[in-house]
Amino acid sequence: MPEPISEWSPGAEPAADAPAKPAISAPAAATATLVVIGILAALLMGALDNFVVLTALPKIVTDLGQPNGVTFVVSSYLISSTVAIPIFGKLSDLFSRRNVFLLGLGIFIAGSLASGLSQNLNELIFFRAVQGFGNGDFFPVGISIIAVLFPPETRARLIGLLSGVFGIATVAGPLLGSFIVDNASWRWVFYVNIPVGVVGVIILLATLGPLRPTEKRTFDIPGAALLAGWVGALMYALIQVSDSGWAWTDNRTIALLVATVVLFLGFAIWEIRAKEPLVPLRLFTRRVVAGSGGTAFLVGFSVFSLATFVSVLVGLVLLPPGASSADVVRDVLYALVFPIVLGAAFGGQLLTRFSYRNVTALGALISAGGFVFLTAVTATTPVWILKFGFLPVGGIVLPLIPIGFGAGLTLPVFILAVQNEVPTADVGAASGLVQFLQSLGASMGVSLLAVFQQWRFNTAAPSVPAGGCSAAAPPSAACGAYFQGELTALVHSYDQLFTLMLVLLVATFFVSLLLVGRLPTGKKPVPSAPVA
Repeated sequence: MPEPISEWSPGAEPAADAPAKPAISAPAAATATLVVIGILAALLMGALDNFVVLTALPKIVTDLGQPNGVTFVVSSYLISSTVAIPIFGKLSDLFSRRNVFLLGLGIFIAGSLASGLSQNLNELIFFRAVQGFGNGDFFPVGISIIAVLFPPETRARLIGLLSGVFGIATVAGPLLGSFIVDNASWRWVFYVNIPVGVVGVIILLATLGPLRPTEKRTFDIPGAALLAGWVGALMYALIQVSDSGWAWTDNRTIALLVATVVLFLGFAIWEIRAKEPLVPLRLFTRRVVAGSGGTAFLVGFSVFSLATFVSVLVGLVLLPPGASSADVVRDVLYALVFPIVLGAAFGGQLLTRFSYRNVTALGALISAGGFVFLTAVTATTPVWILKFGFLPVGGIVLPLIPIGFGAGLTLPVFILAVQNEVPTADVGAASGLVQFLQSLGASMGVSLLAVFQQWRFNTAAPSVPAGGCSAAAPPSAACGAYFQGELTALVHSYDQLFTLMLVLLVATFFVSLLLVGRLPTGKKPVPSAPVA
């Protein structure tokens, strides 16, 4: 068994105001590989889970006898995961990074087991929140472990690899979910996580030292409570408006939004004054942190929600006659997701040669170029036009390729930029902050962009003819014109949605110009013996 690896000895720690540096430059190859595999397993498990469960949700809520509870099963996971990101990022700066990562794994495994054993919808919603909270640990803490173990160039490649798991999960998750539902009880959707999580725990315990900080600090409990309050209120309001039909003028919506503002202001004031803040807002005074956080939020808002809208558009409008909706949507998503994975891996390579700004700006421009063509979709746009039977040369899938690749290029940049800019003591908090902003952007994007699309559709949709129209009724000229007008309004609403996304990508390009610096070069000497 390889000897556990750990951080550089305390005497090699940089000064408090020095940029973060790798703890060791070249850990033993076998041990380092196992550590990365353990982190990768947790990340992939967490990323897959939500997509697997989404596929199985109709079966789950039907079996539990509460078919109207889908929104809460999804939103409880999403809200708790978003809240957990900065909390675990900070904890990893205060305590053993390995143990904090294992804590998240333990919470996720326990939530998975309890979710599978749920006997009613309320239990499932609660335990899905537990699962989501554990999932919020994996990326920020896993990335902070990578940050203190590997030199910048190796770190860039690894973060590009780890970022790609979210793209893989988008495609593999629904396939795995449908397979489980077709061949076993839906409860195995949750149980399948348990052996993967246990293997991850064993690997990390055997290969990784504790990675403890060199100074003791306290955890900001009031800051965590205020963060959970304003994020939970905001996300719940947005989900109810987009999914449950609450109006913006609904008293419940207004109350939640007012609570969001009040709690956010309280959070900001507390964090500025706190001795050991959960989210060190002082980090935003660093230009690279402000630029990374802003671009991460915009990329999450504009690109990460695209898969949802493209899936709906293809399923409702562009689906070829006689084709399976699930199969076609899956294949369309391949055109978006695989380029994201390739872009993330390639972006890590580019960062070893080019500045943060250049890689991010390039990715934003490539994605924006794809959105230019996506804004011209019509009701007669084919799903794909293939050459040689496999090469996309047209259809809606063609612009998805540059959009995905460009977004993928940016994924490794944000984390690496802040990790190399902030003090070592703040690596976990900084990584969690950027990931939190990207997750918050993605969550807000799905809800707000859905509301925008529905508003544009309602504005342009024709009025129902006198006497009404039904798809089952005999065709008439008035109803034919009505259905055609409704289809036209639907497609135009998506064109306007994609135009708005294009504007956000252009804004991302300009915000990316705030980024400064590039990966440090050179490596620290290898210690004669790793510190266990």
